[in-house]
This record gives sequence, structure tokens and C-alpha cells, in this order.
Amino acid sequence: MATNLDILKFNLQEKEYPYFDDEDLQLLLDKNSGDVQAASYEGCLKKAVADDALIISGITLKSNREYWLGLAKQFKPVTSYNTSMKRADGQ
Repeated sequence: MATNLDILKFNLQEKEYPYFDDEDLQLLLDKNSGDVQAASYEGCLKKAVADDALIISGITLKSNREYWLGLAKQFKPVTSYNTSMKRADGQ
């Protein structure tokens, strides 16, 4: 059975795009109270911030920033809308 750490690694595609070590991933989980979804969202945002563009001898490799931001949207926590407005009919 997969652990939360394993799922987080999968969500952040750590095999293909390594960025975090296990200690960093566990800190992400701890910071988000074990919520893999929220930790995945934050991890994707952190990967998006990293400047991975590369220019060598006139060859340019673009940053993966947009990819990570798009992936982060899949994990963005759902927030409910709470209003303090009262009904006009007093109920």
C-alpha cells in the first residue's frame, strides 16, 4: 500500500523531474497536516518558481513554469464561499 509520501512523490513526478528530497517532501506533508492534495499543490508551485530555463551556446531550453502551474491547478484545495449576508425576508 502506498504511503502519503509515495503519493506525493507520484503527484510531483519526482522520478521524472526530481527536485525535492524525502525530507523536504515530508516537511511539505507535515506543513499541510498530512493533506497530500494540499502538499502536492504547494510542491507544484515551488517547482514553478524554480528557474529551470537553460541557454548554452545559443541553444535555449524553455522553463517548465507553465507546466507546473497547470499541474498545480489539479491539486488546488477547494475553498467554500462563506457569506455573512442575511436573507431579506428575515429567515
